[in-house]
Formats: sequence, C-alpha cells, structure tokens
Amino acid sequence: MFLSVPTMLLADSLTDVHRRRHLQVMREQPDAVAIQNLADSLAHRDDFAEEEYDPYANLDIYADWDDVSVDPLRGKTGWVIPDSQMISFRGYVMPIRGKVNSPYGWRRVRMHKGVDLKLVTGDSVRAAWDGCVRIRKNQGRRKGYGLYLVVRHPNGLETGYGHLSKQLVNKNDSVKAGQVIGLGGNTGRSSGPHLHLEFRFMGIALDPAELIDFNTFEPKQTHYLFRRKHAELVQEGLAGDGEAAYHRVRKGDTLGAIARKYHTSVERLCRLNKISARKTLRIGQRIRYK
Repeated sequence: MFLSVPTMLLADSLTDVHRRRHLQVMREQPDAVAIQNLADSLAHRDDFAEEEYDPYANLDIYADWDDVSVDPLRGKTGWVIPDSQMISFRGYVMPIRGKVNSPYGWRRVRMHKGVDLKLVTGDSVRAAWDGCVRIRKNQGRRKGYGLYLVVRHPNGLETGYGHLSKQLVNKNDSVKAGQVIGLGGNTGRSSGPHLHLEFRFMGIALDPAELIDFNTFEPKQTHYLFRRKHAELVQEGLAGDGEAAYHRVRKGDTLGAIARKYHTSVERLCRLNKISARKTLRIGQRIRYK
C-alpha cells in the first residue's frame, strides 16, 4: 500500500494507543449518545478482546490529499465511507478553553456545522492532535470562515479552525498536539471574536457536543464509535434533540411561513416530513419542525 508524504509524516509522530479503560469511561457518561456508543462497543467487544486497537488503522482511509474543500469528498466519486469506525481520542488537546457561544445545529435557514468558542483576539489556538495542515485559506473579510485552517489527523478526523486573526502554519506542515497554529480573531462572517471549531470524519461534520465535555474541556471517551447513519442525520439536523415537535396547519400557512416561525428552513421541513416543497398544505395537517 502506498502512503502519501503527509500520511507518513503523521505516522512518524504517532505513538501507540491502547483501549485501556474504554468501557469504564463510557459507562460514566449519562447522555443518550454515550449509552448508544457503549451498547455498540459492547457488541463489538470481541473484535478488541484479542488485539490492541491499532492507532494507524485510519491513516489510509483518504484516497487523496488536496487543499480545495473543507469536505474532501465534495465533487468526488469512488469514496467509501464506512458504516462504522472506531476513532481514538487519546492525546487530545483543547484548541481554546472558551465558553460555548453557539453550539452545533440549525441557525434559522442554515446548518452550523461546528461549535463557536469565546476568545479574545490574539488568543493562542492549538492543534487538537498531531497532524498535517491540509488547508490554509482566507475566505475574505466578511465571508465564511475568514482566515481558517484544516488539519488532518492520524485517527481519521479532520479539525477546522475558523475566524482566525493570524495563521501560524502553512499547507503540508506537520504539527504536534497542543502546538499553537493560529491566533483567535473575528475574520469572515463573524459577529465577534470567537473560534469556529469543527470535527469531520471523511467530510461528515460531527457534533462536538457528542465528543467533548465543554465544562472540563476533555474528550467524553477515549474512543468514539463513528456510526455513519447517525452522523449523517445529525449533520442534516434530523437526528433530533428530544421530543419531536409539530405545527398544526392553519388557513394561510405555507412552508415558508412555518419555517420562519420556528427558525428553520423549508428544506429541513421537507426532509422531516418527507414532502415536496410544492406540496399543498391541508388545514389541520401536522407538520413536524423539530
């Protein structure tokens, strides 16, 4: 198997990782996601009973290396995203210890695919794990991420760091966990100084709240079981965060009006209710918006 230069750089800096205390740590988590991960891990316990978890296991999941898109699969074919994948969180360093200003989830008509952490312009932003810088770009003064970086890690994850005031590393640079890679700022589409932090696996944006305890700034578990179906629903805002909620259609209601009322989008309403945007609503019909 041929490994790219960035992949070999990652491998050189990687230390052995084992799964000691994995189940114990997962049992200590009360949230539903942790319970599901525990159940899935128990179901796969025999897979790890006879051999130690291989920290290099995810090094070769990416077919190529480019600096074009935050989602490396965008516009490409032939990629296979696994139904499930164990991802090591050992060695994680919190990029910035800041209060959550805005969580992952829907913002009116668009999906916010990361978490916003409060900081002061000029604060040090650190690499979450050892890795290699895949993207170093500037999306403009008032657009998108502004100054941002994307780092690919040996565990298969990629982390994104947006709205920086300064980038301190270049494309293809090898970085260490905890290394200062940028300075916090307010560039791009931003209403105040903060770090927009993303975690992605093969382009799928994961909910940071499922991964990190933002009170302790530590991973919720030493290993996270990526489940494709769950992750894709979360990314589309369809996984739900509690009981489903419905709107009863009244005279004059439209999908657009309902979407505005509940700060969501017509597209999401259509997906939740499995209907077309052209569908004629009936008075009394229930439309799910959450």
